Amino acid sequence: MLAGKKLHLILYLGFLLGGLPSQGAQAPRPGTTKDASTPQKKDEGLEQVLKQLEATGKTFQSFSANFVQKKYTAVLKEFDAPESGIFLYARAKDGSALLRQEVTSPAPRILTIKGGVATIYQPKLKQAQVINLGKNKDKVEYLALGLGQSPAKLQETFDLKYVRIENVNGIPCSVLNLKPKSASAGAFFSSITLWIKKSNGVPIQQQLQEPNGDYLLVVFSDEKLNPKIPENRFEQKLPADTEKQVVR
Repeated sequence: MLAGKKLHLILYLGFLLGGLPSQGAQAPRPGTTKDASTPQKKDEGLEQVLKQLEATGKTFQSFSANFVQKKYTAVLKEFDAPESGIFLYARAKDGSALLRQEVTSPAPRILTIKGGVATIYQPKLKQAQVINLGKNKDKVEYLALGLGQSPAKLQETFDLKYVRIENVNGIPCSVLNLKPKSASAGAFFSSITLWIKKSNGVPIQQQLQEPNGDYLLVVFSDEKLNPKIPENRFEQKLPADTEKQVVR
């Protein structure tokens, strides 16, 4: 059986590969309608956040941060042991997304995405999964929601709702809730909540909510906007004795 966080990572890649609509806005989910009576104050808050995301996205090139993530299991009403590591995200010269999520504690695991190929490597087990993203490679950026995407692009895939202002580790943030428009995406995550730093428009916390009540909470720290990151940081040279599973 897959460990909780690894399973969650696979689910997230499944969300990327199978859940996101490829183009255009989607129809509302069955049984839902747009609420025409949304308070004006909420609309104004959303507009402010979208303008900030738009401004940040125009100059976005890369992002780096430390992260801590932990999984909450609703049935047990508790978090499991947290993982920590580094997160890197950038745009290649051709405009494609580059990503590296390296868990350093407690058990090392490295996810890299470059050139339309995702690699999940577990050094201690000497195992790796290599996934060809194919026609979905342009959706890699949705693994780094709120980092450089235009609001219009986010609105193609999600219903966006401004929630409130909250502090994360003493830092004022705008809380934005994203609900997938497609039923296939909603089967993986019923909603995603972003805490967007008011000073620079960068998300420093995210909560990935599953339909069963479980969720993954990710908190960034020491974040840097537009640092210089060599492209080879997004590559993995697997040792010769690595057992590889290739998914096409």
